[in-house]
Amino acid sequence: MRQIILDTETSGLDFEKDRIIEIGCLELIDGIYSGNKFHRYYNPESIKISSESEEIHGLSNSFLSGFPTFDKDIENFVQFINDSQLIMHNAQFDLSMINQSLRRLSRQQIEKNSAICTLEIAKKKFPGSKNNLNALCRRFNISLESRKKHGALTDSFLLLEVFNELMSGGKQKGLELNIKNKDVREKFKTINYKSLPVLELTSEDLINHSEMLKKIRGNIWEN
Repeated sequence: MRQIILDTETSGLDFEKDRIIEIGCLELIDGIYSGNKFHRYYNPESIKISSESEEIHGLSNSFLSGFPTFDKDIENFVQFINDSQLIMHNAQFDLSMINQSLRRLSRQQIEKNSAICTLEIAKKKFPGSKNNLNALCRRFNISLESRKKHGALTDSFLLLEVFNELMSGGKQKGLELNIKNKDVREKFKTINYKSLPVLELTSEDLINHSEMLKKIRGNIWEN
């Protein structure tokens, strides 16, 4: 199954007037980030980026002047997402911005039911709580060190971690060995474990293992 984590930055909040000025996407295959990503900056042309928006993402009209518009580059974006399921935080806003561009170009728009909105999921799981990306990262102890300003690619990586937590409680909590095939279970029963080689760990191995565990958030292997 192919899914796309997606985030945008825009010149403002009016989807009819404003423009997408940055987009970041991460490809997931069966829920795992494949390493394949899509990241672009876009020129809003005559649209003046509001001071409020620039304060949030740090992108100015001057910096973006050398890039193409989203409308002109949209084919590359469409080819990347390729009808995959989209995962967004506040999907209604991102889809409104993307679909407005597709509408201007008389192209088929993206259906709302083809997207997963992590904001809506978070609201149902944590009613009455703050559920913006920063708040969810703090809730799940996800480092915000990389988020000096909002950025489409940075936020996509943060959203990937939040999505994992929302859907499965993180990567480790659902980890288990579930052997359903009868023949495989029988093979495990016939293994003579006493005949297997015993490997002695060096003190260096133990130190390296301990240091590795410290880097894993909420690991399940501590004694």
